[in-house]
Amino acid sequence: MKFNFSGKTVVITGGTRGIGFAAARMFGECGANVAICGTNINNLNSAVDYLKSENITIFGDICDVRDHILVEAFADKVNKVFGSIDVWVNNAGYMSRSMLIDVTEEICDKHFDTNVKSVIWGAQTAFRLMSANGGVIINATSYAAIKPAVGGGIYAASKAAIMSLTKTFASEFAPYNIRVVGYAPGNIATDMAKDLISENGESLVSRISSHRIGEPGEVAALIVFLASDYSSYINGTSIEISGGKFSTQNVAEAWKI
Repeated sequence: MKFNFSGKTVVITGGTRGIGFAAARMFGECGANVAICGTNINNLNSAVDYLKSENITIFGDICDVRDHILVEAFADKVNKVFGSIDVWVNNAGYMSRSMLIDVTEEICDKHFDTNVKSVIWGAQTAFRLMSANGGVIINATSYAAIKPAVGGGIYAASKAAIMSLTKTFASEFAPYNIRVVGYAPGNIATDMAKDLISENGESLVSRISSHRIGEPGEVAALIVFLASDYSSYINGTSIEISGGKFSTQNVAEAWKI
């Protein structure tokens, strides 16, 4: 199986680090024109410079994906630079931990603005630019949407909302030859998860059948597959990529043999 995205343009929000950056690199290696955005100028410049050094055709810009006007402006810049948008990856996200009894309006708003509204704005914007020729929209949900954790209830709820939106967008956009799918990572070694992994790494690993933390590149490979013609009949669903987290009630027992 060989992926070829030559002549295609891929947009990845939150593409300056972690899973988004790994996906940008992989799409670029498969011949795509890649556009990334983020909110940290230093991270953006570093990512763009690195990808350029790898001979990847890259465009980067600052964009707060919580603001639909800024998302549309970013997309129009990409369309002007590359002439089309064929794949849109709603990867940007936010996570913090707090018990539900302690959740403030600020915490709630930041999760739902960053995780949920950004997916709506991104999908709407991608649709506007894809409706004539078709395309693929890929949304970042989470294993937490499947099984939430104490202290992460608001994050889990926001990711569950994305899982639901993915299904509805898929139905509404299908007549325009636009697929909408999601990916649901488990514990992945990213900056967003580094504190959780540092504090609870051994416990987390004990719940995973593969008995290790995942790597961003492994999720990127799934994203590239979902964007490709090899997954042309995958639509309206989110694919879990968790190493078999809680695939059984007693995952750790197998590793004692």
